[in-house]
Amino acid sequence: MGTENFTLEVGLAASTERIVTQEHTARHWGSGKSDILATPVLIAWMEATAQRIVDRHVPDEWQSIGTAIALRHTGATQTGRLVRIGAVLTGVERKELSFEISAFDGPEKIAEGVHRRILAKTNSLKRLVGRKK
Repeated sequence: MGTENFTLEVGLAASTERIVTQEHTARHWGSGKSDILATPVLIAWMEATAQRIVDRHVPDEWQSIGTAIALRHTGATQTGRLVRIGAVLTGVERKELSFEISAFDGPEKIAEGVHRRILAKTNSLKRLVGRKK
């Protein structure tokens, strides 16, 4: 996609690794009673991983905003475990971006889904947000 002076292409990928601590658990976040990785935290990690793709290929005067996420969180991950998160850009339609996202706890896939983001000029976004005051 050619927008301004940058290009985002299907297939771009990023990955991150995070260790689950007590602050990341369902008990801590109030989304459950167990000391396992909370789904809201996993969503934030996955969204941030997709954002890394955008950050690497878009100039500072642009940014992306998350607009949707559909996720299946199928595996429980205890504190102390390493979680690997991956995101792949699967679609670019004008300023709308689509990503496949996944997470692994060791060899086990613990989550997969899709995420959507939209590109916006930083100044334009600030003006829009400023109008809501």
